[in-house]
Amino acid sequence: MKVLLRIIALGCIFSMAFAPLVNAQVTVTGMISDSNKLVLPYATVSNLNSGKRALSDQGGYYKIYGNRNDRIVVTFVGYKPDTVIITQANGTQTINVVMESAGKFLKGVEVTSQYTPYQIDSIERRSQYGYILDKPNQQLAGGSTPEGAGIVISPITRFSKKEKQKRQFKKNYEQMEKEKYIDSRFTPILVNKVTGLTGDSLQHFMRDNYPDYNTMRTINTNDLYYWITDKYKAWKNKKN
Repeated sequence: MKVLLRIIALGCIFSMAFAPLVNAQVTVTGMISDSNKLVLPYATVSNLNSGKRALSDQGGYYKIYGNRNDRIVVTFVGYKPDTVIITQANGTQTINVVMESAGKFLKGVEVTSQYTPYQIDSIERRSQYGYILDKPNQQLAGGSTPEGAGIVISPITRFSKKEKQKRQFKKNYEQMEKEKYIDSRFTPILVNKVTGLTGDSLQHFMRDNYPDYNTMRTINTNDLYYWITDKYKAWKNKKN
């Protein structure tokens, strides 16, 4: 019996000693940018081995967990996917990713007069981030939670941080889509054609007269010409 107990005890010690090595995970972190040193917020970072996914933050920084030899794929709309390999067995490994620009058109979408370049890019963005956008909003801790309900130990509290991040991403995504649409119509080529402005003057005029989303959605092309002309006259008079 004593021998058996010793064997069991040694087995437990052995398991405790080596379990951390077997289950050790690597924290992979770094910054995602492009060749022009432009940081890429909300790039998708996927561990192909574990199936886990993460997003880079507004500064382009990301964090994801994995094991040695796991393949990490980084994707961002308008750029070629990039794959890196985890080489460490434990600890933290820093991998900065510099992405290469790619063609804008989405495979599988028929490029005809039915789709504008903006619409094609929008379809691709929706496809990439759908796994987040399609998730329904969950209840947050606090708010309607009854007083004295003990929200400190509530499961809702535990997931509130991620839920807030998800909601913020949805808001940022909606704003990004609006800005992309505005930029697809209020272009430097069009403004130059109407006003004749170039260089810094063109950039300053477009910055000072950046239109709102509702205007761009309701105005037709001919009226947009007149809108730019009126804005240019007022802008020029103000400068003079």
